[in-house]
This record gives sequence, C-alpha cells and structure tokens, in this order.
Amino acid sequence: MINKENTMENLYDWLFHYNPYTKVWNAFRRDESSQYFNGELENVLSSKNYNTLIDIIHKTGGDAKKIKKLING
Repeated sequence: MINKENTMENLYDWLFHYNPYTKVWNAFRRDESSQYFNGELENVLSSKNYNTLIDIIHKTGGDAKKIKKLING
C-alpha cells in the first residue's frame, strides 16, 4: 500500500497549468516557471488528464531521469 503522505511530498515544487485553448494540463518544476511561461522549457509533462500527471510524478518520485525513462519506455 502506498503511503499517501509520502506521495504528496513528491508534488512539492511542481506547478500545474491548464491551457484552455489546447485543453491540456502541463506540469513543471517551480524553479522552471520563468522558462515555461517564456516558451523556453522543453521538458514539460503534458496530458489531457490532470491525474495522469500526478500519477507520473508519484511513480517516479518527481525524478527527471525516471520520468523520462517512464515516458520513453
């Protein structure tokens, strides 16, 4: 069983942004927010479902290398 308290810690420092034009949720680290909003951030998690982004972050602990491995197979 997953400890819910530990999984919520994985979301710390992540920001979620919804684009109503594309109908897509994006997730990125707080320290990358300037790059994201300037259109300069390349590694953005995107999904039409907000919960998918949360699941990816939970499963990988928010680790960028693990996220890339999970997404790319």
